[in-house]
Amino acid sequence: MNDELKRVRDQIIDHNSDHQTLFSMPHTVRRLMSVMYYFEKPMTLDDMTELLGMSKASMSIAVRELDEMGLVKKVWKKGERKDIYQVEEDNYDSFIKFFCYHWRKSVFPQTTALKKFIDELNEIKEKGDLDEESKELIEKDLNKLHSGLEYLDWLNRLIQSFESHEIFDFIPKLGVDEKILK
Repeated sequence: MNDELKRVRDQIIDHNSDHQTLFSMPHTVRRLMSVMYYFEKPMTLDDMTELLGMSKASMSIAVRELDEMGLVKKVWKKGERKDIYQVEEDNYDSFIKFFCYHWRKSVFPQTTALKKFIDELNEIKEKGDLDEESKELIEKDLNKLHSGLEYLDWLNRLIQSFESHEIFDFIPKLGVDEKILK
């Protein structure tokens, strides 16, 4: 690769990794994902270390994070004994995997907590011996908690619409020739 092409590609990778802040990933993870995306070939940790000039431990941690979110996967290559990783190359799927991973991490514990609070308030209500003000507060709180569960159910359905790609029925992907590039 000539020097001019290398310089421009490095700028593209820098720009891409800097603008993945939407994903709120650590810098090392963003940079690794960009390098893997633009080099378009599976890489070992040694390859990553050499290209990014970072430690193998840092690369291992970054790959583990990306793997946990489904943004890289191990691939097999005949004759290679080291682990090789391939980045998710579809931008839409990268977005879906990243955000759904984080949304799900939040939705499940929040749903569990709200259900627990509803049970606790219902137990207090069933015991009786409450003044009118406490009864009213319990009813208001139960309504808010049920409203929270409805929201979390909606969010779960939104996540499912992304993961099933049903979202594209409502907001279609545009082909390259249909985009703003014209």
